[in-house]
Amino acid sequence: MTKPNVILLTIDTLRADRLGCYGYERPLTPNLDRLAENGVRFTQAITGGSWTQAAFPVIFTSTYAGMYGGCLGILSPERPSPITALADNGYETAGFSTSPLLSHNYQYHRGFDTFADLIPNESEPFLRRIKGGQRLLQQPLIHRAAKLLGQQTRPAKTYVNASDLTDKVCAWLDQTTKPFFTWVHYMDVHWPYHLEDTLDKPKDIAQAWQDVSHLHDVNWRGAAITPAQKERYISLYEEALVYTDAQVGRLLDFLEAKGLRDNTVVIVVADHGEEFLEHGRWGHWENNLHDEIIKVPLIIHLPNKAEDTIVNRQVHTLDLMPTILELCGIDPVDGMLGTSLIPLWQGQESAYASKIAISEMWRDEWHIISVRNGTYKYIWDNRQPEAPQLFDLQNDPGERQNISHQQSEQAAEFHQEIKAYLKRVQETMVEGALAEPELSDGMMARLRDLGYVE
Repeated sequence: MTKPNVILLTIDTLRADRLGCYGYERPLTPNLDRLAENGVRFTQAITGGSWTQAAFPVIFTSTYAGMYGGCLGILSPERPSPITALADNGYETAGFSTSPLLSHNYQYHRGFDTFADLIPNESEPFLRRIKGGQRLLQQPLIHRAAKLLGQQTRPAKTYVNASDLTDKVCAWLDQTTKPFFTWVHYMDVHWPYHLEDTLDKPKDIAQAWQDVSHLHDVNWRGAAITPAQKERYISLYEEALVYTDAQVGRLLDFLEAKGLRDNTVVIVVADHGEEFLEHGRWGHWENNLHDEIIKVPLIIHLPNKAEDTIVNRQVHTLDLMPTILELCGIDPVDGMLGTSLIPLWQGQESAYASKIAISEMWRDEWHIISVRNGTYKYIWDNRQPEAPQLFDLQNDPGERQNISHQQSEQAAEFHQEIKAYLKRVQETMVEGALAEPELSDGMMARLRDLGYVE
């Protein structure tokens, strides 16, 4: 194989257990599954964070979220930049972001020759901007009247959809002539999960507004979810996944048509999963570092690989950039903490030295850290430092029973890892890194509809 191309597909909020190749009984993801058929599938891939801002510094820089001043502001320039290394070694680099948190504003364009912030420029319906208007929008009659007047009343788009994103990526691929590294971020399975193209009937538009209002109250006010609502939200999530998978398939077909498949590595990973009430909440917020959030799908499709390989050893998204650089024949970048995954599919497991995976939740001064080794998971909360949790993942995969008192030696061993990590956080502290960028009113509206701000 000559110098390979690499496409990194990140799918926001994708649960591993909804993919056929991970055992889901419904055929939702035939295109993602076919990548796994001739690729490497990791059954214990752990993300670095419970939400986008905590997960992506780990993926992009092979450093933990809490380092270099944390993850709540811009991506610190002091972090290593493997993407810059790719650009410096002859790769044409392109990034296509559909998330406001992964934009120029947050410095995610570093190292990319081409970087597209695909943020929709769509205004909210007039009624939403007046007092009591959002309640009116939950009534089908309002939308019947608006339709007669030719007015758009569905919720404004919060991100560019997978079809438009795939169009942009294919157009870029069509004109590139050099070996390339391309990052593509799909957002369509992120809540509130609505596919706007399906919202054309008044009753469906009204229901979408009811969903938006309810999910906001669930996240910020602790509102309950009934069994019927749960079934509906999971159905919407799965419909969005089917739609996203179809667009991934279209991208793969384009690579085939352009003669690029035989020299292109395709990597699929989620930044985090999504909780469906397994621990009493919905979404990916607050104090959840359980496996429905941090155990993510990871598939690496290698050109001309004739059969699938399944890796059951625990790995970390910290390892993605070291793996990509090695595949591309580029030396590791100073400061990266991850380890290349290549030995794991080449039968050299002893060469992969990683033992633990650290994941984090940040919310202002609230910091929760988990340490996982494939057998046990330890969770430490700085608001309750004397009440850690320890779970036996083999005998209690649902993480229901805290055994920190029964297994005090194991808990103490994990806590030493927490202390070492917090020391590393202090040693890499960067002044001013937590400063949030200035965002427009439109951008704040998008973040609010995505559930990131109240």
